[in-house]
Amino acid sequence: MAISGVGTSFKLQNPTVLTQIATFLDSIQGSGDTDQLDGTTFQPGVAVPVKTLVPGFTTKGYSLAGKWSSASETFFVAVENLSGLAYEYGPDGTATGKTKISGVCSCYSYSGPQSSVDGITTFTVELSVQTRVVGVF
Repeated sequence: MAISGVGTSFKLQNPTVLTQIATFLDSIQGSGDTDQLDGTTFQPGVAVPVKTLVPGFTTKGYSLAGKWSSASETFFVAVENLSGLAYEYGPDGTATGKTKISGVCSCYSYSGPQSSVDGITTFTVELSVQTRVVGVF
């Protein structure tokens, strides 16, 4: 069943308190990439050699985007380039029994404010995830 994203919760540590930042955001995009390691060995006498690939390190992250404000500027300037920040993501809100994704991340870039003459001033943030635990609220 599809869910509406409007109830999404996203909290990020700043730098000591887990703070609700979903009210700044209009987009949360998760990413994941796993390295492919070549585990191929010599295959004498094999008519059609087969390459053996094994999974390596995984990189996960979140790209956040939102509407810029002085409050969002203050928050993200304080956490930019910090690591060891706790995060908590509730894609369907925070009601009891709903999915909670949490862990530790680094804020490795903040790009804001981004303005145009005929648009809304926005910002983007890139988080690199060190740990990710899926549970429930």
